[in-house]
Amino acid sequence: MQARVPACRKGDPVHGGYPARDADGDRYLSPAAADDGPFFFLSYAHGPRDFPVGRDPDLWIAQLYDDLCEHIKSLADLAPGKKAGFMDRELQQGHEWPRHLSKALATCHVFVPLYSRRYFKSEHCGREWFAFNRRRLNYRARSARPIETIVPALWIPVRDGLFPEAASAVQYNSADFGPLYAEHGFYGIMKVSRWREAYEEAVYLLARRIVDAAEASPPIEHEVWTEYESLPSAFGGLGGTGPGDKLLRLTVIAPERDELPGGRDPAYYGENVREWNPFRQDSLRALADHAGDLARSLSYTPDVGDLYRHESALFGAGQPTGPEVLLIDPWAVLQPECGQMLRRLDAMDKPWVQVVVVWNTKDAQMQADAQQLRSALEAALPRMLREGRATSALAVRGVPSLEDFGVVFPAVLAAAGRHYVRLASARIASANDGQDDTPVERADG
Repeated sequence: MQARVPACRKGDPVHGGYPARDADGDRYLSPAAADDGPFFFLSYAHGPRDFPVGRDPDLWIAQLYDDLCEHIKSLADLAPGKKAGFMDRELQQGHEWPRHLSKALATCHVFVPLYSRRYFKSEHCGREWFAFNRRRLNYRARSARPIETIVPALWIPVRDGLFPEAASAVQYNSADFGPLYAEHGFYGIMKVSRWREAYEEAVYLLARRIVDAAEASPPIEHEVWTEYESLPSAFGGLGGTGPGDKLLRLTVIAPERDELPGGRDPAYYGENVREWNPFRQDSLRALADHAGDLARSLSYTPDVGDLYRHESALFGAGQPTGPEVLLIDPWAVLQPECGQMLRRLDAMDKPWVQVVVVWNTKDAQMQADAQQLRSALEAALPRMLREGRATSALAVRGVPSLEDFGVVFPAVLAAAGRHYVRLASARIASANDGQDDTPVERADG
């Protein structure tokens, strides 16, 4: 029997069996065995709180979950004691439920979102989606191939155009499970008794798809758990719901292979900055591609480019169109022209532009030349590094690994988004007052 792992308080020392926290205290390592997670995780929007007293608003979803589990137990070769599924109604209210939820998201094989209009408006569902999808993206970075382990199901039909950007990359065709299911969803075919056969067919086909996806999924590895309360929502943010509604400018600041400082290992670089792969020991993908996918998983539409392509937008006096994040290789700052441009940007005081410094601890050259690199960073970006510590100390000290990047980047993007929203709100208020020409003061916070 596996020993129960007690929860750590922030700042607790790490002992055997306790989750290891990083210095920022916003995540901890899973102590779970490699394959003790549920076969699938059912993510659903809870029923309305004004449901009649004494009636369970999620009764029909619980029935669907039970039926799926029964089929999966028959279809899959589950190890003794392994759970077929996870549904959060199994959890008791209390301080432990976020931790159990995080563990299930970090160890399940397949994620099954139950689509409805309410689902894509739910912050909790958005958090669950992001936590699992980040695992998919990390696997894709490590293996350079995608995996289809998000298997959507239709609870109530959702009109085209109401799906957020985060859902656009997931394969989904409601017609696969029959015409009545496609038209009415599980809710409809469960509630109408004469459609019972359509329900039984659809739930069996969904169970088959879950099993197929789980058997094709990679082995569950030790994952970084992000504490549930600090997870971002894949559907939240600046208020946009459809693709293209939330714009992000993502600027990669790294040398090309033919312009490296003397003696720098060229293995991390490519013919252009978008090929920069600072975590090459653990990732086969360029960081720009990985960061772009992370942004899309938060329903942003990223515009990825280098410092020169984005120069006019970064340094111009025009109004921004969205938040902006700089991904910085410290070696780039050693280039005189790049360092000079960053000093200019730092002096402009644009808080909707945030920075993520990448510092791979497996890169021996970075460790050997740490003092020189950190001095160059501090000289180029003193204000942005100082103010960035309030959002994430790791972002300005240097993100040490691919998994850490998946935790830090969303937090920095959220901070940039908050500053952009404050700026945009102030601009709208000024326009409504007939003061379009009045300069907008910086929105701190």
